[in-house]
Amino acid sequence: MKPLWILSIVLGVGISACSKDSSTGPGPEPGEKDFLALGWSNFESQKYDSAVTNFTAAYNQAATASVRGEALGGRGWSYTYKREISKGKADFVFASGLTGITPAVLNDIRVGGAFALYATNDFSTAASFANAALTSNPSYTFTHDSKVSARRVRILLAQSYYAAGQFFDCAAQVDLLDAAHAPHAVDPAGLLVAITSLLNTL
Repeated sequence: MKPLWILSIVLGVGISACSKDSSTGPGPEPGEKDFLALGWSNFESQKYDSAVTNFTAAYNQAATASVRGEALGGRGWSYTYKREISKGKADFVFASGLTGITPAVLNDIRVGGAFALYATNDFSTAASFANAALTSNPSYTFTHDSKVSARRVRILLAQSYYAAGQFFDCAAQVDLLDAAHAPHAVDPAGLLVAITSLLNTL
């Protein structure tokens, strides 16, 4: 989960080296987008407590649903990565119901929600979230952690179907993930072996 890029904001003002009077004043107050940038920077640096703080600040200052949704999504990912899964799930589920969110942000929310829902044994809803994200963007990759790829999400979808007892749907996803051995029999024991094998390729 190493960061791929880091955004930063400058809160201070420069002091003129040429001026004899080097007085300074306060810098501009950070706004909603500044807090979003700080939150993602913290997330990518694995500073999840700070990320939660900055995403919360962005949410509190948000003037649009777009910023509000991204802030909740970012906080949900941060809670989930710091293993406060229930809090992450609550943010993802709430954010997924907002309108005015960009498709990319909504897919991040859906994918994060799928992982949190699966971790809390809500397998049917996890499958719904993962399927919606992959339908919207079959080549999905989470911008802030490239290990969360479409392949990983599809394996999670297969796992969710399996755990929910939807073995036909599970087999269909395993077929997509392992086309060389398709079609896979709708057999719980065989599907479990196939899913375990797929997980070992990650």
